[in-house]
Parts: sequence; C-alpha cells; structure tokens
Amino acid sequence: MTNKIKRLEVTVDRIVFQSEGNSFRVIRVTSSENSEGKITAVGEMPEVYEGQDLVLEGDWVHHERYGRQFQVKKCKVSPPTTKKGVKKYLASGLIKGIGEKYAERIVNKFGDQTLDVIEKDPDFLLDVDGIGEKRLNQILESWEQQKEIRDVMIALKSHDISTAYGLRIYKKYGSQSQEIVKRDPYRLASEVDGIGFMIADRIARKVGIDQEDPGRIKAGLRYTLTESSTDGHIYLPRRVLVEKTVELLDVPRGLVENQLEKLLAEGGLITSEESEPTNKKPVYLPFLYYAEQEVAEKLAVLDSFSRPESGLSAGYISELISGYQMESGLDYNQEQQQAIRKALKNKVTIITGGPGTGKTTVITGIIAIMEQLGWEITLAAPTGRAAKRLTETTEREAKTIHRTLGYKPPGTFTHNEENQLSTDVVIIDELSMVDLRLINHLLRAIPVGSHLVLVGDADQLPSVGPGDVIKDIIKSEVISIVELTRIYRQSKTSDIVKNAHRINKGQYPVIQSRDDADFFFFEETNPVDARKKIIELVANEIPGEWGMDPLEDIQVLSPMYKGVCGVNMLNQKLQSRLNDNDNLDSGMVQDFRVGDKVMQTKNDYDKGVFNGDIGKIVNFDRSTGELEVQFSDCGVINYKKEEVTSLDLAYAITIHKSQGSEYEGVVLPILNQHFVMLKRNLLYTAVTRSRRLVVLVGSKKATGIAINNDEETRRYSALAEKLGESEKRLSGN
Repeated sequence: MTNKIKRLEVTVDRIVFQSEGNSFRVIRVTSSENSEGKITAVGEMPEVYEGQDLVLEGDWVHHERYGRQFQVKKCKVSPPTTKKGVKKYLASGLIKGIGEKYAERIVNKFGDQTLDVIEKDPDFLLDVDGIGEKRLNQILESWEQQKEIRDVMIALKSHDISTAYGLRIYKKYGSQSQEIVKRDPYRLASEVDGIGFMIADRIARKVGIDQEDPGRIKAGLRYTLTESSTDGHIYLPRRVLVEKTVELLDVPRGLVENQLEKLLAEGGLITSEESEPTNKKPVYLPFLYYAEQEVAEKLAVLDSFSRPESGLSAGYISELISGYQMESGLDYNQEQQQAIRKALKNKVTIITGGPGTGKTTVITGIIAIMEQLGWEITLAAPTGRAAKRLTETTEREAKTIHRTLGYKPPGTFTHNEENQLSTDVVIIDELSMVDLRLINHLLRAIPVGSHLVLVGDADQLPSVGPGDVIKDIIKSEVISIVELTRIYRQSKTSDIVKNAHRINKGQYPVIQSRDDADFFFFEETNPVDARKKIIELVANEIPGEWGMDPLEDIQVLSPMYKGVCGVNMLNQKLQSRLNDNDNLDSGMVQDFRVGDKVMQTKNDYDKGVFNGDIGKIVNFDRSTGELEVQFSDCGVINYKKEEVTSLDLAYAITIHKSQGSEYEGVVLPILNQHFVMLKRNLLYTAVTRSRRLVVLVGSKKATGIAINNDEETRRYSALAEKLGESEKRLSGN
C-alpha cells in the first residue's frame, strides 16, 4: 500500500464491472487532478453512469495483478459539470426517454445549462426535435425519481448508512425508506437482501433504538433461529435459544424470556405442546415447523398405501426378478433382491449403502422391472451433477428435483399439491443431499398411490440446508428400509472401496505397495510442501502414470476455503501451473483466463446450468466482457459480464461441493491446519467421490483425527418422532 488519499473528485469514463447481486463496482475514472490521470476505482458504490462526477473517499491499494487501485469507502454522486460530461451522463440510460440521439440534440441546444433546463424549465425540452408531450413526461418522471433517490440517500447517510446499503433499502421501500429505518429498522434484516440482523442492529443503534428495546430482542430471537437453520437445525431447545440470544444481544435473560413468550403468543415463533420440561421444548421458525409436520404426514400417507394386501404377490415379484436376472446376466445377492421386492411392493422405500454395494445396479433393475409392468417412472437427484450421473448409469433421463418440479424463481414450483406429477414411480438418488424444505416440495407433488424410492448413503455428509432427512427417516423405523452391506465382487479388489468402508468403521486405511493399487498416501506435514506435492501430482505425476487429464479427470478436494492448502490458494497455484494464458480483464472480481476450469455457483434455470456444474472457459469477448463456458452436458453457455460472478475457479473445490459427483481421480490435502473440519464423514465423502484413484497428501496424525472423530454435530430435528406419530394416527394405534 502506498500513500493514502482521502478524497478524489473524478468523472466516470467506463463501467468495467457491476455486480448484479450487490453494489460492488469496478470503474475507470478521470481525476480532476491532472497528476492522477486515469484511475481504476473498486468498492461498493451506487449505480453510477458514464459521465457522472463522483467524490470518492478511500485508500490507495496495490493489487498484485491489477496494480494501483483506489479502494472506495464512500462515494458521493454529483451531476456532471462539462458539456461532454452532461452528454455522456444523459446518454447512459439514467433518464428514461433520453438515449444517445436525444442526449446529443438536447446538449447541442442547451449546452452546459442542460441540467438546469431539465430541473427548472423542462418545457423548453419541447423545442428539441423529436420530443413531444409523451416523451417529456417520461423524462420528467424519471428525473424526479432520481431526485427522490438522492434525497433519500442523503437522509439515510445522516444515520451513517452506507451508500451500498442505502440503495438496497431504497430499492425495497422507496420514499418510505427513512420512515421505516427510524420506526422499525429490524424489518431490514428479513426484508432487504444482503442486510442481516447484525447490520440492522447497527443501524438501529444509530437511529436511537435502545439496547433493551422489545423489537431488538424479538429480532434477535428470530435471527438466532435463522442462523441455527444454516447449521442444519430445524429448531432449537428453548434453553439453547435463550442462552444464544442473551449472548448475542448482551441483555438480561428475563427480558429475552419475556419477549419469547410474546412471540410464541403472537405466532411469530412456534413451540410444541408436549409435556416435556419447558426449557427443553423445541422452538421453531413457523415455516420450518410446518415443513417438518407436513413431511411427516405426507410420507406417512404415501406409505399407508403399502399396508392393504393388494398389488403384486410375492411369488410374481420373485418371477419378475428371476426373469430380469436371466435377461440381463446379473446375479443379485439376497440384499439386492430384497431391495427390489420392497420397491415393487411398498409405496415408500429407502435403499441405503456404501460404495461398491450395488445401489446403482439395484436402481437399474427396479426401473427395468417397473417398465416391464408399464409403469411411468420419474428419475431425479438434488444436483445437476448427480442427475447427470444417474442418467449415465441407468441410461434413462434424470433431472434435478427442482427441474422435475418446475422451479420458478424466487421460490415457486409448477408441480405442487394442486398440480401433481403424472407418474407411477418417483426415484430419488443421493438422498443425503436433500434437506427438509426440498423433500417437502417434492412430497407435495407426488400423487397418493405412487411409489417413492429414496436412495442414498446415510454415512455421507448431511445436506447443506436444515434437517438430516435420510437419517431421520431411517431413525423413525416407519418406512421400509433396505441397507446394502455386501460389496460387489468386482469392487473387492479396489483399495478405494475397501478403505472407504474401513474409514466408515473408524479404521485407518490400508496403503498397498502393489502395482495395481489405487489408494495412495504421501506424508507432507508442512502445508507449503503439501501444496507443492499436490500441484506436482495434478500437473505431472498422475497424468504421466495414470494417463488422466489434469482438468477433465482429476479433482482436488479440500476441507476448507482458506489456508495454505485451502481451495482459494490451491486454485491460484493450480491455475498458474496448468494455464499460462493471460488474465482476461482487470475489472473482473476473479482472475479468469481462457482455458480455466470453472464451477457454476448458483442454479440458473434459464441457462440450464446448476450449482456445482463444472466447465471450461473457451472464449472471451474483450469488447463486451462476455465469457463462453463449455459444459460437458449442456454445451457452450454464454455469460454476460454481470453474470460472471456466478462462476468460481474449480481446479480445487470443497468436499461439500463434490457431493453427488464422481471423478476419475481425487487428490485430497489433509493437514493439522484443517483441524476444525476433520471428521470421519468428511473424509469418507471425499474418498467415495473417486472411480479410479485416491491420493491423500498430508499428515497421518490429521488423517487419524478425522477417522476417530465420528461425533457429528447434532442437528435438532423432530422429523423421526413426528413420522412415527403420523404413522400411528393413520393406523389407528
């Protein structure tokens, strides 16, 4: 960092980048101080336009790739003062009704007095060729809106609300922004994108809300429950909720207890009516309470159609299985035959098992026999990668659950309880990745009488969202479950499969020295040395020994984003080693290059790409800032400049992001520095992502810590109990 400059007066020359999701901007500007010349300014700013004059406050920083930049802390927008600036300003699209053609005509007529004319004597605009009453009204309406935005922003600034947050508040509330901020600032936490409780709380203190204000305490209780849901919890016990909220707000416990009672009475939060001690009673956010209740009831109703002695006889099912085995040449073991029987006989079935136990082979058999019976089958999985893999293994079309249900942003589904799927069977793979909310939407769309087959590995990492659906259903002992434990003959020689099962049992993997080994461990206790080894393995050793392509076949998985061997640093180093093309654009948030391996980080149903899809940058248009990315299953996808933020480098990804995928080779750093993430199910999930090769690089001690740590963070959920209660009600017990 060089000398700090507190204030710069500049004119906007070019918008290099503006994020769609927030107020982050990269702009090229000209300083009124000739000595500075052209400047790149970065930071959160209002929606600026070419030709605008800005007053920027911030610091000079030196970016290792982009060089000297001005890091913006505050940004004040001023109307342009020069004829050239006014013309550029009006042509930018800020004022509706004035494009480039009309901007030139207006400025040619009124010169540097143009903005005063629009503000004070707008009727003179009628003297401009092409501007009539209709266009004039459009211009004036847009001009007044811009004035209103400026006035509101000035008012919010008086409460020390940044420009970036002020714009989000105005976008939500318009002219009422200031009143809402003063009266109920905690509304912002739940209603304004990007403003959580902590920011709303800071704003509240600025406008004079007392620390012990009831509204603050209620908002704190809701925030505590919302945060707990991001950790996978459906509810919190009352005692835990109160303690966490007291710690968050730094207020007396009695005040929190009092406001909790009021929220429960108002229906803002919900608790159970069970006879358990008050402090242990679960407290829910309403939407999670009803989702949990609904999932339990719908599963029980679907499953209740299994009980009447009707449908396919046991003998006929045995004939169907025998016939398929003869036709396909497969020889199902007893567990696998039992799984097929239950899927045909029962309306709801769970099939679970580890790697090499033949889950996919069982699914294929179930599908073939059901098709022979003339049943219509719907195949789905929680992610695009998992759906693609299901398509490949079954040779039938599989879609994501969201696409199957006809998801429409921001959160509706075409198929629901009023417009259910037209199908006889729904088969869902990778159930461990499905959270409570998604299974609820799915169950709403399945007609009573249809078969539901849920397949997954209960020992994998749980879903990112709230709940642990697969374990809760198994725990309930209500739904028909088959656990596959026998390893297929062809998998018995695989060190990957054997070691995955050893890890799952709490045993250290066996490292073989034979020529056909497929599981390796390189001890490198120093993180820098481990990173160097990983890069050499990916770039040179594995491609040379195994013939794998570094980008197409090998995936580096890391437990964490940060650190010497975290995803972020590994991506930088691997990019430098594997891709010597130049960086695309100094205005991009990330240093992308043509040829980079990238991952889509959010679902885009218009483009047909989904969170976790991996592709390769194949083209870049420098004039527009647009990228083209080649995905293996959906071809070349175009990304406009503002859409590039939905891409990340993917030479390395987190283990969580790898769920539902399989790779030819997996390289995994496992070091003492990863201590907070070292858990058995994390290591097990990473190992089971590979088809042909697993290489661990790091510390034996860290590996041992992970294997011995089978204490999963408890997820508070009552789905198992509610499922049992729903089943009893339906059976009359």
